[in-house]
Amino acid sequence: MSNFKDTNSIPDGYRALNTSELQELLQDEEKMDQIVRLNEKFQELQVDREILLTSNRSLAEESLARRPRLNNGKLQLAEKYRDLTNVATACREKQSRLGESTCDQERQRRKDDCLCFWVYMEYCCQP
Repeated sequence: MSNFKDTNSIPDGYRALNTSELQELLQDEEKMDQIVRLNEKFQELQVDREILLTSNRSLAEESLARRPRLNNGKLQLAEKYRDLTNVATACREKQSRLGESTCDQERQRRKDDCLCFWVYMEYCCQP
């Protein structure tokens, strides 16, 4: 059996065998069992490959079908972010103005309180 060519390295390797090599192969039950197992495993792998290719194609088509929605969502998100940035800027400006206004009002109130106190002290507390 040592004169057999490596059937795994030759595509359709059994075609490369001559008649006497094929007859010798047929009589070697262990080798035939190995060939059958390898052939069954190969067929299983082929089926698995086809299933995976079909699944991959289906996922790719689904992904491509969802792409417009994704791109639209990205555009909407960018627009919402711009709106949020504008609102945040306007809010900061209003808070700043409100803070200045509040500080001005507080200063004025203190001035008024101080003036009232001063007037009180001048007119009410004189001997």
